[in-house]
Amino acid sequence: MCAKNNRRLLSSKESDCLVFGLPRTIWIVGIVSFFSNSASIIITAFSPEFIINILGATPAAMGYIRGLSEALSYFVKMISGVFSDWLGKRKILMLIGYLCTAFAKPMFAFCQSLNLYVAAQLLERITNGLRDTPRDALIADCSPKELKGASYGVRQSFAFLGSMVGAIITFFALKYFGSSEYVIRKVYLFAIIPIGIAVALIYFGIDEPESLVNLRNRKGFPIRKSDIKQLGNDFWFYIFICFVFMCSRYSESFLVHRARSLGLEIEYAPLVLALMYLFNSPISKIVGNWSDKHERKLFIAFGFCMMLASCIVLALATEVWHVMVGAAIYGIHQGATQGTFYAMVSDYSPPHIKGTSIGIFNLVCCIGIFVSNVITGELWKHFGAELTFTVNSAITFAAAVGIIFVKQKKME
Repeated sequence: MCAKNNRRLLSSKESDCLVFGLPRTIWIVGIVSFFSNSASIIITAFSPEFIINILGATPAAMGYIRGLSEALSYFVKMISGVFSDWLGKRKILMLIGYLCTAFAKPMFAFCQSLNLYVAAQLLERITNGLRDTPRDALIADCSPKELKGASYGVRQSFAFLGSMVGAIITFFALKYFGSSEYVIRKVYLFAIIPIGIAVALIYFGIDEPESLVNLRNRKGFPIRKSDIKQLGNDFWFYIFICFVFMCSRYSESFLVHRARSLGLEIEYAPLVLALMYLFNSPISKIVGNWSDKHERKLFIAFGFCMMLASCIVLALATEVWHVMVGAAIYGIHQGATQGTFYAMVSDYSPPHIKGTSIGIFNLVCCIGIFVSNVITGELWKHFGAELTFTVNSAITFAAAVGIIFVKQKKME
């Protein structure tokens, strides 16, 4: 239903229509994430098989590849956030990022060596970083203050639903066409289709707020020390706790590898991720709505506890179904935390540096995720899965204790 006014001042173009209580742009960004993630899950689902069994690398190598690529992605997210604040535009960076992704994903089908796979992985994650921070900042720009959690919850819910659908489609492709190297490479090629749909949706469906502030009139570097000071000490403590937690958040590829190590056939590997996202998607929407009415840190703490439980289950797993339980709990943890992380960052952020503050969060996450994947890969290589997930559970416990002392900024 079209809105004549909203709870905050929006330009006519920005607030042309509300759909189920949220600006239309929020829903379109969510649908874009649905198609994008349905393509990305193919890369994640087949990473262990492709890296270890086809290209002949080790779990440690997979940890370095995933850690480095994710770290690079989050570093680019920092740069794109600053640049989007300076430019005062989000859509153009999103469009460029998704277009580059459309070229990057099919590259995996042609990788004949580990070096080429690393290059493709790095390029794919760079393009991911280019688009993600402007996208998350656009959600903050378009969302009424009292509905930030709901807006991020919608985006995350669509993203996780897309991942689940992508995993299921991949499963049926392997089930009916086999799991040979040839089939896996063909499935990689099909990833370009949903990405193409996402690009079209961004170009034709997204309208940016006309009220966005740009920093192009500033001389020198667009972000100043005074801007960073406005974030406050509570923001930096929150960022530190998030960093500690990210040091335990390993790539989902290790979930697949854990199931494979206990005897799961390759064609069933996508179902591990599908189950994770089955729990992930509805939790994101529910928590997003609730976090607007209660303290967000409570839901983040709940997510941390779910991550702790998942690590314990995976450490003790002796059957494939144990891993499936661990993956389901991992999905609950992601649903409770991912959108809430960004909503809380937005709470701390002045309007003119929302992209920058989200970029700072992503940069800190990049370091933590790199550390996590390297630790996970190396521990797995030398000591096995049991000790690996035990260490991750200890780090998660430290973060869960720390989040209790985080002070949430009250919404004005």
